[in-house]
Amino acid sequence: MRGILKNKPLIIMLIAILLLGILAFVTSADRSVSWIESTLGSVIQPVQSFAAKASNGIISFVQKVFKTSDADKELEQLQVRMAQLEQAADENAKLKAENERLKKLLNYVETLENYEYVTAVVTGNSQGVWFETFTINAGRNKGIEKDMPVVCAEGLIGRVIEVGANWSKATAIIDPSSEVSVMVERTRDIGVVRGSFSATSDNQLELYFLPSGFDLVPGDKIVTSGMSSIFPKTITVGTVSEVTRRSAEGSQSNAIIEPAVDFGHLEEVLVLVPKAAEE
Repeated sequence: MRGILKNKPLIIMLIAILLLGILAFVTSADRSVSWIESTLGSVIQPVQSFAAKASNGIISFVQKVFKTSDADKELEQLQVRMAQLEQAADENAKLKAENERLKKLLNYVETLENYEYVTAVVTGNSQGVWFETFTINAGRNKGIEKDMPVVCAEGLIGRVIEVGANWSKATAIIDPSSEVSVMVERTRDIGVVRGSFSATSDNQLELYFLPSGFDLVPGDKIVTSGMSSIFPKTITVGTVSEVTRRSAEGSQSNAIIEPAVDFGHLEEVLVLVPKAAEE
């Protein structure tokens, strides 16, 4: 008995052959089915179903293993590589856009005489969509002082109001508390722009104090007048979008000005440092 049990592979093979013989006998379609065959078929049918499912599962598993080792692995590697290339393309596009912005900044600052510049990145802004006040990553470590003008390639942004060791805070010209002496480029008339107090026009400026009988039309360009110790002359401020006679806080607004700068998307700025002050 022990000798027979030790030879398990032989026993399994014999049982398999016996079962196959019974299955072949039962599934024969060329003769009538006896009650013995019917009884055996009833017993063996569940075994047949289980064996079929098991064999299908084994075949599927084997196919999956072989596919994973060849085509599927290669496809997975290609997908990973494609994702890496897409990420690299996005990073390159961002770097290209940043380089273009910096190039515009540098080209612009070359037109300003008697000023050096410090390039800085905006690191935070006041609550809300617009950058009425914002923080940059340069301060006393870069020679920045209070009231230095802040610009970008498009035009005037504002001025420095607070300076730290390696940071500064600036207020934008769209802040209602800000005032800038300006000039109508076409007529040379002098006036003052302020941030709008209107709740429906947060990103606009209002022009005041033009001389009586002023000649102003939509599309006129507004620039700094140079009549201030803070802002150099002829820096672009904005464009007249509407001529108006609206009164605000005891003063009569002459026009609505659309700023040249996109205050919703400030990223890099230039702080202008007067050469005389630097010396």
